[in-house]
Amino acid sequence: MSIRRNFLITVLNGKKSEADPNETILSALTRVGIIISAPCGGRGICGKCRILLHKGSIQLAGKGQQKIEPGNIFPACRGTALSDITIEILSEDTALVNSLKEKKIKIKKDLRAGVGIDIGTTSIQLELVDLETGESLETIADLNNQRSFGADVMSRINAARNGRTKELHAVINQQIGAMLQQCIDTWNLAGIEHCAVSANTTMLHLFCGDDPSGLGEVPFTPVFLEERHFTGKELNLPAEKFTVLPGISAFVGADIVSGLAFLDMVHHKENALFVDIGTNGEIALWKAKEQDPQSRGRLLCTSTAAGPCFEGAEISCGMSALPGAINRIGIHTGIHAGIMAGNNENPDLVISTLDNSPPRGICGSGLIDAIAAMKKLDAIDETGALAERYSESGFPIAERIAISQKDIRQFQLAKSAILSGITILCKRAGFENISECGTVYIAGGLGFFINLENAVTAGLLPREFAGQNNAAVCGNTSLKGAVRCLLDPSFLPYCRKIVACSDTENLASTTDFTEAFAENMYFNEQ
Repeated sequence: MSIRRNFLITVLNGKKSEADPNETILSALTRVGIIISAPCGGRGICGKCRILLHKGSIQLAGKGQQKIEPGNIFPACRGTALSDITIEILSEDTALVNSLKEKKIKIKKDLRAGVGIDIGTTSIQLELVDLETGESLETIADLNNQRSFGADVMSRINAARNGRTKELHAVINQQIGAMLQQCIDTWNLAGIEHCAVSANTTMLHLFCGDDPSGLGEVPFTPVFLEERHFTGKELNLPAEKFTVLPGISAFVGADIVSGLAFLDMVHHKENALFVDIGTNGEIALWKAKEQDPQSRGRLLCTSTAAGPCFEGAEISCGMSALPGAINRIGIHTGIHAGIMAGNNENPDLVISTLDNSPPRGICGSGLIDAIAAMKKLDAIDETGALAERYSESGFPIAERIAISQKDIRQFQLAKSAILSGITILCKRAGFENISECGTVYIAGGLGFFINLENAVTAGLLPREFAGQNNAAVCGNTSLKGAVRCLLDPSFLPYCRKIVACSDTENLASTTDFTEAFAENMYFNEQ
């Protein structure tokens, strides 16, 4: 009887691994800590986990069992090894630039160091602070290594339901441990005294090692929502103690509570709206008691499944906010538009990229700008259909970067989810007009780059927000709140107060949301 042996995988300029003959290359690499983005969760539909085969032979799953020879590119989630192989990873992960300074900065050993941590579905951010003075010393970021399990929380939940909770926990905690150790080494610290952790409910479950499977089906039951406290030894992480911030519901997590507390929303004497735009769009509406004399003030919360298009996933030319990502797009009206814009592919557009690197793809803020530009240039109609002249190759943005019809449909699903969530929450608050929601805070990863005017034009935000002076783009309020938790002893009790005064609206069970969603799929005049 012949015995099938494992095959050796050699990654150029990287680690080595072994693969069982029935194991995908993606799975084999993930198992040894080689992380590749797989936005679709390994279902073979996004094509983002790109691998170049240098030596050996690969077989692709699916009809025909296609055989891949050296010199060809294949998706890691569909390929299994037929021999020992040598590969090169081509996904966006290879372009990640960590913001840690390379040089060592010597600090006194007696510095009391704290770290605020925001665990996003797509990326992780840490901020190192001096607990005595409150000074921010360093902010570092990295793509979330759980991305090889899928781009959104449902992909991670499904992986957990398939028995992979321990893997997901190990991946995220090893990564955070390495980032904390980088802080210690770079700043020559004796240690880290306190970490405050903020994240959505699913990410916090995986950080703590709890199975999030209950979040994946009705009635969406979390293992915990309350704040939690750990020692570093309990989590096997290089810090003395950890505080995990509390959440409100299965899909309105600690990241929202942290942001609301940082913005001090429930002390507002006027109404206020908070919108965190991401894979899971979370919305909170504060109806101040001065506006609602019958109550002490109400905080209405909801979440909408916007999908990962704002993170660059499920968009043909999409990518995360890394060097080379197109993050801003405008319409050029100059005589020498193409030359001035440096964009010979589409002279009508002016583009900019992160780090001013050559364009490699488009991130969330760039996608919003692109849709707004397409609408202004009549490249799409109110249904989202591309003009005939772009139907085959898509709307060109830059060389080898274009927006396809499928990309537009993905954006429509996401923008309709966000816009409908805002509309229904205002309706539940009894507002006759969305403008009654008062100050508008836009948070999340897009909060650094989003152009509010273009977001309104693209139909992501209500037309009532156009030209509104009381709209603020806030960035990562989840991380800012986690840092505040380290420095202000009243912050955690305030978070509890926010949770206590919150009501959650389940949009999935409301017929008016379904109607609003269908209507908001259109690109109506804003």
